[in-house]
Amino acid sequence: MSKLIATSSQTDHQNNLQSNRQTIPLANLLDDERESSLALKSLIDWLKSSSASHRVRLIAGRFTNLRRAISWPLLAICFITPWLTWNDLPLVHLDLVTKQFRFGNIIFWPEDLMVLTWLMMAAAFALFFVAMASGRLWCGFACPQTVWTFLFIRLEELIEGSRHKRLKMDRTPILNSQNRINKNIPEKILRKFVKHSAWLTLSVITGITFIAYFYPLANMANDFIANDLLVGGLFFGEMSGSGLFWIFFIAGFTYLNAGFLREQVCVHMCPYSRFQSVMADASTLTVQYDEQRSDCIDCEVCVQVCPTDIDIRDGMQLPCIACGACVDACDDIMEKINKPKGLISFRPAETNFQQAFNLIKRPRLIGYASAFLLSISLLMIEWDNREGVNASLERDRNALYRVNANDEIENEYSLKLHNKTNQVLELELQLAGDESAFSFSHNNFSIAPGQRQQFAFTVSLDEGEQLDASKKAMAFELVSKANQQIVGTIETSFIAPRNL
Repeated sequence: MSKLIATSSQTDHQNNLQSNRQTIPLANLLDDERESSLALKSLIDWLKSSSASHRVRLIAGRFTNLRRAISWPLLAICFITPWLTWNDLPLVHLDLVTKQFRFGNIIFWPEDLMVLTWLMMAAAFALFFVAMASGRLWCGFACPQTVWTFLFIRLEELIEGSRHKRLKMDRTPILNSQNRINKNIPEKILRKFVKHSAWLTLSVITGITFIAYFYPLANMANDFIANDLLVGGLFFGEMSGSGLFWIFFIAGFTYLNAGFLREQVCVHMCPYSRFQSVMADASTLTVQYDEQRSDCIDCEVCVQVCPTDIDIRDGMQLPCIACGACVDACDDIMEKINKPKGLISFRPAETNFQQAFNLIKRPRLIGYASAFLLSISLLMIEWDNREGVNASLERDRNALYRVNANDEIENEYSLKLHNKTNQVLELELQLAGDESAFSFSHNNFSIAPGQRQQFAFTVSLDEGEQLDASKKAMAFELVSKANQQIVGTIETSFIAPRNL
């Protein structure tokens, strides 16, 4: 009713504004200022008439416990991983400078693009399968926006109190009826200050953690220590560049998204909520209100616990992230009034559970599962064929051949090696087939882990040997000295004078 009255008053006020605009000439600058002031006043009136901001009420229950069982390990992995090392190197390092992604002993290079492609394809089809089978399970239980939002709400409740206390605090005016500062205002200011300080601290920690995956914490700490922050290193030293910018950028967006925008990110900014409905079918699990039952006592607890501020009793809505908070809240109320649970529950959208488990009638679900398995198979094949060494060979561009001091015809080559492993490689270059007429200036090479190096060498045609043609095709084999296995083969040619 209050909303209708507020809407009516806004409409009357807007009508008055429109009538005023019709009688005021726009050519006069003074009249323009009056119109601007009237527009500002109408905006203030609208803000005053708007409802209080949504305060989420936290509640215990099976789906809340499930969300915590999923989110807390994910948070632990997220914040602890940058501190872990492997062979004196970060366990996970997404090094954009050297173009390598390190995961323990596994290193991905730009040449491994197909491996990463099939990995991302497998992850995408897995998400599609989960979305079609169980709805927005990702949104409600594992999405970073949801996890950090509930984490911020938890801090808010610990500092400011329960939802009722927070609403009462928000409605406390600065001045009382005697135009004096309300006695609860100092406590309100203190709690707000502590809350936002905690939010900002968590946001900065999040920013540092995120950047640590690209910029190892040890290097980050050394750069901070090397720069005198009091003198000006914070703004003019090495850390004042991209490192500090991205830390505060991520921290700022974490503070804004999880502290203020919250459900607006899910409703207006996230693309997943838009195309998720395309992947759903009649048997996809959704949160539903059982309209056939008359047990609802209109307590509105389901609305109070909803992080997106919707009423599930109005039917399925786009902002719903299927977190199950309303299910836990309703089950708790039904238990207190001795009514059966399940007034609000996860159910297939338009069918029943028996039909939902009938995969024959859900070909798209089978298709997503098949595409996932196919992507995993191709990923394993691509990984199995992945080479530990990338090798390329170039001829000397200055001369096709030359005659050395021993009257031998020789060709000069440049061998480029890229060690994609995390171990030192000792390699030997050999000629494939029976090529005893040729000899190397040197054919043993050592390359450090993850390094790219270039080696120059010559191949000589022994004195007295002859070729059938001026250009002879040949192949070089790279052999690992550790296990005598061929790790690469390079095809090239040897050029000699025509009259040889």
